Amino acid sequence: MKPSRKFLSLPIISLQEGHQIGYVKSLILNAGTKSLAAIVVDPKGFFKDQRIIPYSRVVSVGDDAITIDKESHVEKPSNLPELLDMVKEKLTIIGTKLVTETGKTLGHADEYYVDSKTGKITQIEISGGKLEGFLSGKAWISAEYITTIGHDVIVTQKDSENALTVSDKGLSDTFKNLIHSTSHLASETTHTISNYFKKAPSKKTANLAPEKELVLVPDLETIPPESEKSSEIPITKDPLG
Repeated sequence: MKPSRKFLSLPIISLQEGHQIGYVKSLILNAGTKSLAAIVVDPKGFFKDQRIIPYSRVVSVGDDAITIDKESHVEKPSNLPELLDMVKEKLTIIGTKLVTETGKTLGHADEYYVDSKTGKITQIEISGGKLEGFLSGKAWISAEYITTIGHDVIVTQKDSENALTVSDKGLSDTFKNLIHSTSHLASETTHTISNYFKKAPSKKTANLAPEKELVLVPDLETIPPESEKSSEIPITKDPLG
């Protein structure tokens, strides 16, 4: 996945001619397919008028440049009627509000990520959200939950707030407490297992090494050193004697 901002200002190289024909000026979005439709070329003197490259003609998107087969793949928008409306529409994602079908505001799009091989949008990064007082930082939502990309609003599926990926820094204290309470049962189970391993080993298991697969480690204070182990039962002196 590649952030959309990483596309901007990348040099565009034609492989057949070996020319740098310009730089990426902006990206054209196809709202219907939730993907990149084309790249707008900043010609830097190579062309006199605006040119675009259909994304289907991009060979590769690297860290330092974008490559296409030949210069003839750079065309005027008027020559590509299937893309002309998208060029005029100038649809953008960054800065657009995200709202669920049930009217919950998730926040605003801060960035979106693209599969550079296919041009498909994979996820949107959200910031500034106040979802029921829980979300206070950044979150991410998969593109599969997006139903509409519009000029004013990006609409997501009903209950898609439950599908957000949120970093711990983006959670409010209230939400962290909620997560803690819902994981109480799992905590009790872990506590029980931990107590089991803290018991002193029986004669059958005293000389066995712990299995490598075990994650929990016995409490070392409860296991006597090898020098103190004995096969005989220790005799305790009568404190009254």
